[in-house]
Amino acid sequence: MSARVFISYRTSDGADKATALARDLDALFGEEQIFLDKDDLPAGSRWRDVIARTLEQSPILLVLVTPNYLGARDSQGKRCIERDDDPPRDELQAGLAARAQVIPLMCDGVTAIPAAADLPKPFDQLCERTWRKLRAYDWREDLNRLAGDLRALGVVPRTTPGEFGAVPLPLAGDIGSIGRDPAATRRWAIAAIGAVVLAGAGIAGWRWFEQEKKKKGPNLAGR
Repeated sequence: MSARVFISYRTSDGADKATALARDLDALFGEEQIFLDKDDLPAGSRWRDVIARTLEQSPILLVLVTPNYLGARDSQGKRCIERDDDPPRDELQAGLAARAQVIPLMCDGVTAIPAAADLPKPFDQLCERTWRKLRAYDWREDLNRLAGDLRALGVVPRTTPGEFGAVPLPLAGDIGSIGRDPAATRRWAIAAIGAVVLAGAGIAGWRWFEQEKKKKGPNLAGR
């Protein structure tokens, strides 16, 4: 296990955003460095054991703070973050125990950083960290800032800027913004047009090659 960046979220409202974030970070840094439990946790393994094995690599824990991350309640009306068997609580405890660099990400619907006095341990530790935003309507800007943080922490990029040319590639987080975010819509349109142009160029080249073969006729000399 070479992953250094772990994504923690509450499944009730954070799974889609966690999946989109993992896909885009995979594209930037390589999937071997990014860990998402539903994709990467082996059967029978525990999150705590997996993150502990990266202790010498200075793990990084990205916490997706969605409305339900801190606000979800169980059937008895008790806050989930107060339960000992709460998965996000176990993940955060494991990250802190492994001395991970914890980066809370303020997602859509979360407008303020809660007070430490209002949160049980270990969630009160989130208030002592520098928060970043991860919003659907500003996905690329927020992702780029997060990617800069990860590079500063030593996560090695998978590619260099400009490797894919000047056409801005769409990111997974742009999908939900098509039609609402002009920039995201434009990126997907450019990518689609680029794909059509490349396909057309390939067909034109094949036709030219076939025509040239017909002009030359059969090679009767055996060469």
